[in-house]
Amino acid sequence: MKTNALSADTLPTDTAELQKLLLAERTRREQAEAEMARLHAQSRIPMLNPNPILRLDALGKLLFANNSAEGLAQELRTSGPSRVRPQLVHAATQALRTGEVAHSEVVANGQYFLLYAVPLVEEQTALLYLTDVTAQRLAEQENREQREFYETILAHLPAVVTVLDPDQHYRYVNPYAEPDPARRQARIGLSFANHAHGLGLPEALVARRHRMFERAVRSREMVSWEERWPGPDGRINLYWLCFYQPIFGADGVLREVLCYGLDITIRRQAEARIRQSEAEIKAQQTFTNLVLDLNPNLIWVRDAQGRTVFENGEMKAQRRHIAELAGATSMEAAMNKDEIQVAVEADQKVLRTGQPLTTQMSMRLADGTLRWYQTVRCPLVLADGTTQVLGVSTDITALKQAQHAAEAAATARENFLANMSHEIRTPLNGVLGMTSLLAKTGLNEQQFNYAAIIQHSGRHLLNVVNDVLDMAKITSGKLELEQSAFNLCDSMGNAGQPLVLQAQEKGIRVVGTLLRDSCPHPWVLGDSYRLNQVLINLLSNAIKFTPVGGTITVGGYFVSETADTLTTEFRVTDTGIGIAPDKLDTIFQEFTQAYADTTRQFGGTGLGLSISRALVQQMGGRLMVHSELGKGSSFSFITTLPKASAEARAAALAPLAPVQSAAVRGARVLLVEDNAVNREVAQLLLEGHGVVVDEAASGTEALEQFELHRYDVVLMDIQMPGMNGLEATARIRAHTDPTKAGTPILALTANAFRADAEKYAAAGMNDTLPKPFDEAELLRKLASLMAGGSGPLLEKTTAAESASSPEPASTPSAPPAAPAPPVPRPAPAHIPLYNLALLHETAHGSVAFMNRILTSFHTNTPASVAELRTALAAADWPTAAAVAHRLRPSLRLLGAARVAPHLETLESAGATDAERQTATEGFIEGLTALLEGLPERVMA
Repeated sequence: MKTNALSADTLPTDTAELQKLLLAERTRREQAEAEMARLHAQSRIPMLNPNPILRLDALGKLLFANNSAEGLAQELRTSGPSRVRPQLVHAATQALRTGEVAHSEVVANGQYFLLYAVPLVEEQTALLYLTDVTAQRLAEQENREQREFYETILAHLPAVVTVLDPDQHYRYVNPYAEPDPARRQARIGLSFANHAHGLGLPEALVARRHRMFERAVRSREMVSWEERWPGPDGRINLYWLCFYQPIFGADGVLREVLCYGLDITIRRQAEARIRQSEAEIKAQQTFTNLVLDLNPNLIWVRDAQGRTVFENGEMKAQRRHIAELAGATSMEAAMNKDEIQVAVEADQKVLRTGQPLTTQMSMRLADGTLRWYQTVRCPLVLADGTTQVLGVSTDITALKQAQHAAEAAATARENFLANMSHEIRTPLNGVLGMTSLLAKTGLNEQQFNYAAIIQHSGRHLLNVVNDVLDMAKITSGKLELEQSAFNLCDSMGNAGQPLVLQAQEKGIRVVGTLLRDSCPHPWVLGDSYRLNQVLINLLSNAIKFTPVGGTITVGGYFVSETADTLTTEFRVTDTGIGIAPDKLDTIFQEFTQAYADTTRQFGGTGLGLSISRALVQQMGGRLMVHSELGKGSSFSFITTLPKASAEARAAALAPLAPVQSAAVRGARVLLVEDNAVNREVAQLLLEGHGVVVDEAASGTEALEQFELHRYDVVLMDIQMPGMNGLEATARIRAHTDPTKAGTPILALTANAFRADAEKYAAAGMNDTLPKPFDEAELLRKLASLMAGGSGPLLEKTTAAESASSPEPASTPSAPPAAPAPPVPRPAPAHIPLYNLALLHETAHGSVAFMNRILTSFHTNTPASVAELRTALAAADWPTAAAVAHRLRPSLRLLGAARVAPHLETLESAGATDAERQTATEGFIEGLTALLEGLPERVMA
């Protein structure tokens, strides 16, 4: 406002004019005073504003601060360290530099402020307006923590949880539904139709989801249904229990739909197993409908003091139910104290270890009902660093009942098979034996034909029983696979060689492709015997169904490899009768063959391919077939096996290090062996190294010797008449003298495979020594046991198999489907009757040692020949196999290679009766020739 001062020079001379001027001056003064009063009143507005107001110049100097900004003004006036001052000065200078209003958020003294910087460019100052939003930010933080809390629960919930927008697009997907974070994020904004298309799910699932979504929105209520998805392998279906829960806003508009999915595949499978009658089906359906009406999971959160901080609706309903049944005021009052203590200890373990914990607990309700719950507890770390326990309990009562029913059914089946095996095989042996004796009497042609029919039928029935038992062993999950190093090419080649000779004898041409042609280093870890069993079965079938003049092609082919695995394919192709297309799916079924007359024409039980397929699947592969009727068939399987390390190959190939005699000299051992030749060999070997040897021919005699003396090691044979080696070992381990009870025991056996080794270890034996006795191996194991080392029984067994078995790959103990009985072949003329090289090496040139062995063989073998003749007459093949097993070490020591094939057949569990009969006859003939040609003494 301008003020015009009156001077003497300007004063008017006229009195009226002067009065007029004075009045105007008074009016202006009054207006100025009013304006000043108004401005003064307005100046109090920013001072009394509850929000801070500051004015800073371009250099950040404080020019003005209202009363509410006094705390901030002090920050600006001080020169010490401050977190607020730089933010305020930066906001002011930034607004002056840009000439625009800027806003940001600052935190000062625990308060949150929304800051607006208004530039006054002409005056080079800036006004800072701060609004206190502390309450709003604290509320937002509380909401955020609450949201994180529920999202943490959803993240740990073992069920699929998703949220759909009104257009049925995903807004949220929990980790259980999609564990991969990138894929989970990629699903946001997509529809279920997009997701189903990516998984290859049927369109019917998409259409049904759409209908259920519309029904939930239309009814404004939760809807539930069950879905069936095809499994990853195309065979096993996956079952899902699904829920749609629509969520509407206060204005009645649909905001989102909560989707919940529970995997009930295991429950469906359990229901299928225990479903026995219509009444049970109806009861199970009623139970299922009840489960569908409620969330089957009990979800809760407890703090470190055991206080419940969260429960879902089902948990609350369960709590009320348990309390009402017991007439108690709370669930805890109705529970057993031991049950509560178990739950408390489980919570404390999770809090102490920080690791998830899965437990199963039963609860007896007041009405006598026993409920089983499986609970998954996880540590739940909150934003403030405290840890609570998140628990998800699932009612598994039905699953437990199904498990018990399945276990009872499996036990009943095993008992039934064992009883039927005994009840069928025992009279069959009598029938076959008596029929064999009857055939040797004076029968006319018709009577002889009748006897032959009885024998053929009985042997066929016995083969059926054997195959059924083998298949039962596979389907019951009791088949275990070896994991040892072997050369895949050599192993499969050795396995197929005997069948190649059989095919050539039938007049079939065999063409082969060796694996080493495409894979120069086929060393792997696995079960060579089971792989050989599959190949032998495929070759046997090819020979069986290929006519004379046909061709069989056998090949091993390299497929691929990685740094750790080798993938190979083995294929057997024939020019036989072939299989019709509509029969290809049935040939792998148990007791099923392609044609009804196959058994009559070619024999077999229809289990060979089933067993082979099961073996290949257990090894992670697949058995495939391609065939054309009248033109032949091609069977192949691909397996991926771990590569054998250089150390494993070296261990399988390298000879064991020698053991000095000093390590065992002076030791006293008890040799328990029913075969006199084997006792003689072991005694001579050990005595040559200064070992004192006491002999026992049976388990009973061994126990008598054991009571009289103390031994450093016991060499225990397994198969002995009367008390066998396992029974004798159990008696020794139960001795009252702890020192004697702990005497090391070395198992002596010609069948040192893994299953046997596990049985021997369970009986208390320390290690296994395969027969015939290898001097270096015998001394090494004795030295190890005397030094206090029991040795890894199973690992040593694997080495023993490869070191001692003359043809491990070609002598499977349980070959699959039996081919037609082979025609007995005379021993090739170039194979000598005996070879004493190994005996000479074992005796270290000692003529006395060799003569004692030869004398013992001539003395004891005639009794074994007589025993074989008796077994042959009675068709007592177990006895013939036992004699072969007993003589095997002696025959190998003498180099009697001509009788080796007969030994393999007699000791093979899968050989037919016709094969055993032929082998027994050949074995008797070979032993007789050996006794006639083998010298009783050798000259120096």
